[in-house]
Amino acid sequence: MQKILPLLFLSIALWSPLAVSQDQDEVLAVEWVDLLSQADLDAIMNPPELTHDGYGWQDQLEESGEGDDYLKAMQSADVNPDLINKRILIPGFIVPTAYNDERKVTEFFLVPFFGACIHLPPPPPNQIIYITYERGLQLDNFYDAHVVNGLLSSEMVENELATSAYRLEAEGVSLYSY
Repeated sequence: MQKILPLLFLSIALWSPLAVSQDQDEVLAVEWVDLLSQADLDAIMNPPELTHDGYGWQDQLEESGEGDDYLKAMQSADVNPDLINKRILIPGFIVPTAYNDERKVTEFFLVPFFGACIHLPPPPPNQIIYITYERGLQLDNFYDAHVVNGLLSSEMVENELATSAYRLEAEGVSLYSY
């Protein structure tokens, strides 16, 4: 179990081979691992030793007193300051939170893997982006990954589904092409 979460983050990081422009209106192709603060990334990539002796990994970490940084990283709202107020492009899965009169999705959480906010626990707040998209999106299939681009900011947004540490005003949303 101790190596599964770092591998999940790395597999998500390899998911996004997108082009980046180099001009003043640069849009950065961002991977989910880029959203982590350096301290959180270090903690996740160096997890404490765990055993498979019949009780949960959180209980083991709390009982041993080791892994405080790891537990904090798994629930962190620390953002990457280098990405704030940058235009980014990132793939992910849509969890709708609001619709317009035409039944198009106008607000949603973007998450790194399918079912992330439905299955408990959700990803940490710094692995969820709250998106507003005035134009709206006709979401035909919840299983489809999408690519979203727009201006990223740091703002805590919380509702009954999840809490995000990032907010993005979408300029565009399209199906992700593998």
